[in-house]
Amino acid sequence: MSIKNMKTTNDGHVLLLSIQPKYANLIFEGTKTTELRRVRPRVAQGDFVLIYVSSPDKVLLGNCQVEQVMGHSPKTLWTLVRDKSGLKKADFLEYFEGASTGYAIVLTQVQKFNQPILLSQLQQGWAGFHPPQSYRYLTLKELELIASMAENDMTKISNRLMPKVKQAELELYQMSSLK
Repeated sequence: MSIKNMKTTNDGHVLLLSIQPKYANLIFEGTKTTELRRVRPRVAQGDFVLIYVSSPDKVLLGNCQVEQVMGHSPKTLWTLVRDKSGLKKADFLEYFEGASTGYAIVLTQVQKFNQPILLSQLQQGWAGFHPPQSYRYLTLKELELIASMAENDMTKISNRLMPKVKQAELELYQMSSLK
């Protein structure tokens, strides 16, 4: 099944988030369920997100979906996400210092890839690839490149991006190809 037939975000893109290793680990452990940002990415409920773990790991590690995006004053945001942010209050306040609004992307259905994709693999298969400082949007062509590198996880990626009807078709196809 081609990526071109899959459902992406509302504007036709997939969000690639760059996250520090300690916070990425908390996300994949399930103890951090919100990703904090000073600038609101163009994502909505149900949108697909790829998680890139920054230095020193430098690896595309998994994916998730957006449950919701909250935007509030840092004071209000802290009361809503303090137990889900992976931060101590002092670190939270330092991160949002000077910001009138902070954003929390609530993450759901977090999945770690069977085989993480190393930065060197990304750069070898994708000329000119540089990991984002914070985040960036991937085009369908870029997503196809990543999917070709994540052969073992293609089903996971496909299931996240396709409408539910197409998922059922993929499952039937997979069952028939196993015979």
